[in-house]
Amino acid sequence: MFPPALGVVFVTPVFFLMKAIYPSWMYHLTFAGALCGFMCYDLVHFYLHHGIPAMQYLRELKSYHLNHHYKDYHLGFGITSKLWDYVFNTVLYTKK
Repeated sequence: MFPPALGVVFVTPVFFLMKAIYPSWMYHLTFAGALCGFMCYDLVHFYLHHGIPAMQYLRELKSYHLNHHYKDYHLGFGITSKLWDYVFNTVLYTKK
């Protein structure tokens, strides 16, 4: 749920950095892939806040993410996966 105007401010330097590093044919593909990945991430984040997930995995992610907001905002940063929470030891454990 990233505001589009602010997104342009953050994305522009990334685009020009990629343009400086990669050959012409590659930076367009790399930038498009990164932008698509971020949009998917942002849509999942929005869905976890406002949707009613039908799949068990998404219901668990929604519960995990809402616990991050309402139980302990210092833990549980993973939105689409808990992978990096395990890597950085920020897993949010809750009692069932």
